[in-house]
Amino acid sequence: MQTQDSTIEPQEMNGDEKASPEPLKIRGFLIFVAIGLFMSLIGNLQNLGWSILPFRGEVWEKLTTPGFDSYHPNWKPALLFGVTSASVIFVFNIIMLVLFFRKHRFFPTFIVVAIPVIFVLLLVGHYLEGLVPAIAASQEYSKGTHQLIIRFIALHVWIPYFVVSERVKRTFVR
Repeated sequence: MQTQDSTIEPQEMNGDEKASPEPLKIRGFLIFVAIGLFMSLIGNLQNLGWSILPFRGEVWEKLTTPGFDSYHPNWKPALLFGVTSASVIFVFNIIMLVLFFRKHRFFPTFIVVAIPVIFVLLLVGHYLEGLVPAIAASQEYSKGTHQLIIRFIALHVWIPYFVVSERVKRTFVR
């Protein structure tokens, strides 16, 4: 006599099918990453807005045309690089947010590449701004130097975290 087992056996999977692990919830230090990404988005949008302002006709002309009191030959490259890098950083920030909240497996790789790229863009922008005496003499410029030092330290914390963390490996699996 045969008895029926009341338990249901799991279906066998073909060799092609893989059981994709359910991603972990965003917790732990990843909460700080989420907050940082949102704060960065707001800050980067503000930086993009500020970098576009000098391109208004009269301001651009006074800064980049020889003969005006405020002219300096390095204004043009500093302003052009500033708006270009602000745009790139803003786009990177949006991509990081989308990848982060979709828990995409490419997020850790993207952020490990993006963090140093953004740092280099900021460093080059800071250097170019320093070539304009009116900017180099300002207190805002010296604050920028301190912010670069803090970002340099932070990139040495966050990159290893995204490379080594088990939580990151188990969260970003889609």
